[in-house]
Amino acid sequence: MFGLVRLRTGGTIAALATGLAALMLATAAGAMTLTMDGITLNADPFNRSKLAQAQTAMADYRATHSISNLHVETFEGYQPWGVGKGTQNLRHTGVGRFTPFGRTGSGNSVVGNGQKLQVRNDNHMFWGRYNSSNTPALPPGLADGNWLDSNDNRGIKWKIDGLGSFNALAFFVIDAADVGGKFSIKVGDTLFKNLANGNRLKNGNIYFLSILLPEAVDHLTLRFSHNIHNDGFGLDGALFGKVSPVPVPPAAALLVPALALLAGVRRRHLRRA
Repeated sequence: MFGLVRLRTGGTIAALATGLAALMLATAAGAMTLTMDGITLNADPFNRSKLAQAQTAMADYRATHSISNLHVETFEGYQPWGVGKGTQNLRHTGVGRFTPFGRTGSGNSVVGNGQKLQVRNDNHMFWGRYNSSNTPALPPGLADGNWLDSNDNRGIKWKIDGLGSFNALAFFVIDAADVGGKFSIKVGDTLFKNLANGNRLKNGNIYFLSILLPEAVDHLTLRFSHNIHNDGFGLDGALFGKVSPVPVPPAAALLVPALALLAGVRRRHLRRA
């Protein structure tokens, strides 16, 4: 498992980090950024009528980052529910494998026995999930394409392994917490908890999320989950790759060794004292 990312479970720092995480998706005024254990998570909120803007955010992300070892999965090309048996529990996608965890779905939007994730393309579904990775966007309700649906299971596990090294991920989360559940994302060992702050978000909401890791890894597991049963959500447009680190400004680069020098002087002074 990704050894550098661990959730702090006690103390003021943990309480503050959890509080900031709770505010991140609950604040719909604009994009929010949160850093925990060296991992930076950005969340850009939209509603379904702003689908084109969400797709532009994804396009801008790809345009402004020089991404090597790029892997992308839009869930097109898989047989969706309603066409034959459909495609469940995708284990060999362009970005890894997707499996459910937690309690099995049994809500009105569930298809099949509810025990598996489901590729869907019924973009008119009443419960607010829909394809989000088409570019250019079609009008709401007319978009044609697939997404990966939780099928009202408690959570989705995304495991990346054997696809080269990476330090950046981006994806859409669709219709999270519209029943009022607490939506969380666990990146390796680090938990971004209760991102919707227990609020009931608007039906059909969409978030463009991007994650930057503190170092490149060659395997990682992410878990997306609600704390209540049958609060379904979807994933789409998932990608990962390796991006170059942001250059340190010259002034900041000079400041780092200066601070280290001061710390050394202070330690020597304390030893003499």
